[in-house]
Amino acid sequence: MKRTIIAFSLMLCTVAATAQTMYDGLNFSRNEYYGTARSIGMGNAMTAVGGDLGSIGINPAGSAVYNYSQFTLTPNVSISSMNSSWSAYPVNGTDTYTNPQLKNFGRFTMPNVGVTLNMQTGKKRGLVGVTYGFIMNATNNYSGKMLAGGRNDKTSYQSAVSVDTDGFDIDFLNGYLDASGKDIDDWTNPYNNADDRGLYAPWSSIVNAQSGAIANYGDPSDPDYYYRYIGATDVFSDTGNMDEYGNHIYDIFLGGPLNQSYGRRVTGGKQDALFNVGFNFSNRFFLGVNLGITSLTYNFDEYFKEAAVDPSDFEIRYDDGTTYFNDYRARYSYTADGTGVYGKIGFLAIPAEGLRIGAAVQTPTTLLIDETYKYASDVHYQNAKYDGEATSTDGDFAYKLTSPYRVNAGLAYTFMGMAIISADYEMTDYSTMKFKDRYNGWDNSFNDVNRDIKDCMGISHMVRVGAEVKPIPEFAIRAGYNFSTTPEYTGNQKLNDRINSFSVGVGYYSNGSFFADLAARFTALADEYISPYADYLYDYASPMILNKRERYDITATIGWRF
Repeated sequence: MKRTIIAFSLMLCTVAATAQTMYDGLNFSRNEYYGTARSIGMGNAMTAVGGDLGSIGINPAGSAVYNYSQFTLTPNVSISSMNSSWSAYPVNGTDTYTNPQLKNFGRFTMPNVGVTLNMQTGKKRGLVGVTYGFIMNATNNYSGKMLAGGRNDKTSYQSAVSVDTDGFDIDFLNGYLDASGKDIDDWTNPYNNADDRGLYAPWSSIVNAQSGAIANYGDPSDPDYYYRYIGATDVFSDTGNMDEYGNHIYDIFLGGPLNQSYGRRVTGGKQDALFNVGFNFSNRFFLGVNLGITSLTYNFDEYFKEAAVDPSDFEIRYDDGTTYFNDYRARYSYTADGTGVYGKIGFLAIPAEGLRIGAAVQTPTTLLIDETYKYASDVHYQNAKYDGEATSTDGDFAYKLTSPYRVNAGLAYTFMGMAIISADYEMTDYSTMKFKDRYNGWDNSFNDVNRDIKDCMGISHMVRVGAEVKPIPEFAIRAGYNFSTTPEYTGNQKLNDRINSFSVGVGYYSNGSFFADLAARFTALADEYISPYADYLYDYASPMILNKRERYDITATIGWRF
C-alpha cells in the first residue's frame, strides 16, 4: 500500500525518551494489596477487623486491637498468566484477534514481614495499651511476560520509524555533523544534542539510522534527500513528478508480507515500610498512625521483530551491490526506582457488642523517581556484509511524582467469637497526581502530562468483602472478594475496566504462641491493548494486541504471639 504520512509517534516504548505519561503516574500510584495470608484470604477487607499485621497498612489502628505482641513472616508464590492475541490491521473497521499465545511467569516474593510490640498501662479504662510496630507490606506486583505476533502485509515497524525520522539530517543522526554543520566523529552527539532546528531526534530514530535499518532513498541530487527515510522493509518507485522544491516524488510500498512478533517482560514491585503506633482506649476505641516509606522497582524489557516471508520481495541496491532484507529486531529497556514518604491515620471502634467500624485517611505520597533506559536495533540481509546493529547511550532522568490521597472505611460484625464478616470501601482520586521537576520545583515540561491527568483521570473505587469462620477454636476458614474500577476517562466516558480478585484461606492456631495461615488468590486484571507502533497510513492501521491478564498467588504466613 502506498505510504501517505499521517500523524504518528513511535510506540515501541510508548513515548519518547524522558517523557512521562499519566499512565506512569497510575502505574506507580496504584495499590494491589498483599499482606499476610489471613488478610489476603479475607479479601483484605480489614479496615474494621484489625489484629493482623496485614491489616495495618490498610488501617493503622489495627495494631492496637489485641493485647499481645506478634511476629509474622509471609512468603508468596505469584504466577502471572497472559494470553495475547494479534490483529495485524482492522478488517472493515474491526480488529480481529487471532493466534493467541499463553505465557506464564512465576515469581517468589516476601509480601509481609513484621513485628508489633504491645505494652499495657495497667489501667482498666482510658488508655489501656500502646502498640508499636514495624511492618513491610507489598502493595503491588508488576511481574509479567507476554508474546504476540502474526503475519502483516500492510505495515512495518521500520516504516513507522522512518516516518518518525523525516526531517533529520542523516549525518547528524550518525554523529558526523553537529548542530552548526561542523564535521565531527561522535556517534553519541545526537543522543545528547539538538539539530540545527533546535529539535531532539527520537532515540529510536537515531539507533535505527546508525544500524542502517532506515536510510535515505531516491535521487541524491534532491534537496531533501538527506532528510527523508524509508525502512529496509520498504520499496519505492519514481512517479515521474516533482514537488515545488525540486524533489522527485516517490510512491513507497511495503515490499511484501512480514512475520512480526512483540515480546515483553516486566519484573518488580512496590512495598511499604510502616512505622506504626496504635492506642487502645478502654478496649472500645483504637487509634493508629503510620509513617509509610514506599519503595518501588520497575524493570521493563520489550522487543519487536519482523522478518521477510520471502526476502526476494525486498530488494535493496547499494553502490557496491544488491541484497535482500531478511529480518530485524528493535529492543527497549527501561528501569524505574522510586522512594516516597506518606502518613496515614485511622480509627477502629466497637460501638456495640460484635459490631466494629473503622476508617483511615492516607496523605499523598511524594515519590522521587529515577529512570534509566536504552534502545538497540539490528538488521540482517541475505548478504551478511550489509548487516548492521547499534545501541544507544544509557539515558537517565529524575523527577518527582505526587501520588493521590486515599480514604477507606469498613464495617465488620463478629458472631460469638466464631465468625466474622467484613466489608470495606476505598476511594482514590487519581486526578490529584502531579509530576514535578526533581530539583527546581514546577517545570513547564510537565504541563501537558499534568493537564492529561486532570482531564483524563478521575476517582477509582475499590470494594472488598471477606469472611472468617472458626468451626473449632484452632481452625479458621476464610473467603474474600474485591474489585476496583479504573480511574481513566475517554472524553466524558469513564472506561468500564475492572480488577476482580477472589480468595480463599485457612488458618491454624496452636494452644501456644504459634499460628499459621494459608491463602490462595485469583486476580482477573483488566484487558490490555498494545500498539507496538503508531499508525502512519491513511489506508491501514498498525497492529493491535489484545492482552488478557490473570494472576495467581499462593501465600503462607507463620507467626508467633508473645
